[in-house]
Amino acid sequence: MTATFALVGAAAGSYLLRIAFVTLIDVDRLPATVRASLADVGPAVTAAIVVSSLAGGAGRAGLALSAAHVAGLAAAALIAWRTKSLLWALGAAMATFTIVGFVS
Repeated sequence: MTATFALVGAAAGSYLLRIAFVTLIDVDRLPATVRASLADVGPAVTAAIVVSSLAGGAGRAGLALSAAHVAGLAAAALIAWRTKSLLWALGAAMATFTIVGFVS
């Protein structure tokens, strides 16, 4: 039971720290360089998640690409290039990955 309490406590603390930045910090009071950098956080986190997913998440070297991965990445690249929108690119990548993974 002690491990469960530790896990719940760590999860709650992590959530509170993440939400504190969004709710307690006034964005208008941040320096201009920090505000400009915030626009790059979403794409950077998305790229990190994609690369760790492709690497298998087990600390192995090399990428494990399937047809669904390649199709999803290609769709994301095309939509991001055309729309300049991270949201649309993610949606296209997830839809393409799901459809190609289901078909193959």
